Amino acid sequence: MSSQSSVFQLSGTCNNYDWGKKGRDSLAARLCENTPNGFTTKYDKAYSEMWFGDYPDFPARVLETGELLKDVLDKNKEQLLGQKVITELDGQLPYLPKILSIAKALPLQIHPNKSLASKLHEQDPENFTDANHKPEIAVALGPFEVFAGFKPLYQISPVFNIPALRDLIPDGTTRWTDETLR
Repeated sequence: MSSQSSVFQLSGTCNNYDWGKKGRDSLAARLCENTPNGFTTKYDKAYSEMWFGDYPDFPARVLETGELLKDVLDKNKEQLLGQKVITELDGQLPYLPKILSIAKALPLQIHPNKSLASKLHEQDPENFTDANHKPEIAVALGPFEVFAGFKPLYQISPVFNIPALRDLIPDGTTRWTDETLR
């Protein structure tokens, strides 16, 4: 990749969580199949997501060269990521674009903020594989139903005083606000 180019096409990677649509019913699988990366859809296999990031398990590649996106970013951090991302996020891509193909309800996911994510990853990298926070946004490409939201803060905050959950709360937290629960 030329050091002057900051826009390039990516070839994503498909993953296979069991909640994904099967075979060619999966948009993620059809899109993976349409990039020249040797991907072949199997009719009986679930294809849940197509990822376009630098995550090691499902890495994207620059379509033109086949080079890993992570390698391109590592060689061109200042130009492609900027100083703020280099300083505050260790030069890692701060987002992970995905195309989801959902066949059934997804498991509940709660993502910690950056400081807690780093702490959990350091303490238990086997279960917390990423030291980064994971803010999410969804854009529906077709009909889509979602459950979002929680009970009011005053109803859920007592749960965080349960001893087994207390270890997950940042030290020194004595009162609950939207910010302390992020």
